[in-house]
Amino acid sequence: MKALILSISTGQGHHATGKAVADCFERMGVPCETLDAYGYVEPLMQSLISKGYLITTKHIPKITSKAYDIIVKKTTPSPEYSPLRMTHTYMVIELQEYLEKYQPDVVVCTHVLSSAMMSILKENGQYRGLVAGIVTDFTVHPLWEETGWIDYYVTPSMLLEYQMKKKGLPAEKLLPFGIPIRPEFSEKKEKREARKLLGLDPDKNTLLLMGGSMGYGKIDKTLIEIDHLGMDFQILVVCGNNDKMFRKIHRLKEMLTCDVRVYGFVDNVHEMMDAADCIITKPGGITSSEAMAKELPMIMVNPIPGQEERNVEFMLNNGLAVAVTKTFPIEEAVFSLFRHPETIEHMRNTIALRGKKHAAERLCEFLIRKAKEN
Repeated sequence: MKALILSISTGQGHHATGKAVADCFERMGVPCETLDAYGYVEPLMQSLISKGYLITTKHIPKITSKAYDIIVKKTTPSPEYSPLRMTHTYMVIELQEYLEKYQPDVVVCTHVLSSAMMSILKENGQYRGLVAGIVTDFTVHPLWEETGWIDYYVTPSMLLEYQMKKKGLPAEKLLPFGIPIRPEFSEKKEKREARKLLGLDPDKNTLLLMGGSMGYGKIDKTLIEIDHLGMDFQILVVCGNNDKMFRKIHRLKEMLTCDVRVYGFVDNVHEMMDAADCIITKPGGITSSEAMAKELPMIMVNPIPGQEERNVEFMLNNGLAVAVTKTFPIEEAVFSLFRHPETIEHMRNTIALRGKKHAAERLCEFLIRKAKEN
C-alpha cells in the first residue's frame, strides 16, 4: 500500500497538516509521498496562488473579506466550460501521469483546489483509489462544492455538517476526526514541568504570544498593551520568520515590566503551549486545533480575512476562545481571563469537549482499513 499527500501552497497550514498525515502513514508502515499539485503541474500558477494570497490578505483585507463573502455563498459546481473547471481539466492531465507512475492507493488532499483536481479524475474514472479532502479551518471554504466525486471529507467538527450539506456534500462522506496535527500536540506535560524545561518561573502566570509562521500582525503593539496592565506575567513571544519583528521585540523588552522571552522560528511550540495559561494568536485552523488539543484557552487577534474570520465565529459561538475587537482590546481580554481564574478553568473544560486529539492517527487508520476493503 502507498499513500500520497496532495497540497497547494497558500500559507504553511496546509503543508503542516499534510506533514502530520504523511508522518503518521510512515509510522504505520505505509510509504507516503507529498506533492504540491500546482507546483508540479504549473509552477507559475503555484507562485501566483501563493503570492496572491499573501498580498491580498495583507494589503487589501477588506476587499478580500468581501470577495470571500460572495464566493462562499456558491453551493453548486461550476459548469463544464467555466474557467476554473477548464483550468483543472487541463492541469489534471499531468497529475494523472504522476499518479499512474507512483500508483498510490490513497490520496489525501490538504487543500480544496487539489481536492477539486482529484474529483475530476475520480469523475472521469482516471483514478480508482481512495481520495480524502481535509477542511483545514472551522468553516467550509469556497469551492468545496467542486469536489463531489471524492470519497471522504475530514472536518474539524461534526458541527460543520450543515455547512457541508449546503454545499451538496453528503453527510455519510464526512469524517469529523479533527484537523490532523503533529502527535506532540495531542500529548500534554504538567505545566510546572514544562515551565522548568523552558527556564521559566514555575509559579508565574504565563502567556504565549504568536503571529503564525510569518509573525503576522502587530505583535509589538499587543505586547505593550498587555504590559500596561501592570500584572505580573512571563510572556513567550514567538515571531516566526518575521526577523524585523524579532529585532523590534528584542529592543522593546528592556522597557517592559513583564518578563518577556522572545523567539524567532521554533520547533517546540507544543512545549510552550504546555507551559502557558493562555495563547494569544491569530486564529488559523492549525494553531487553533493545536491549542484545543492542549486544552489551552485562546485569545484571538488579527484574523486573516475570510476563513479566519469564520474561525473566530466558530470559536466564540462554542465558548472556546475570546476575541479581541476595536471595543474589546487585548488588555481587557487578558484582564477578563486572569482577574477571574475560574473563567480560564471553565474554558479549558469546554475545550476538552470539542478538542480533537490524534486526528492524524484516526484518519490514517481509517484509510488503511478502507483501502484494504477497496
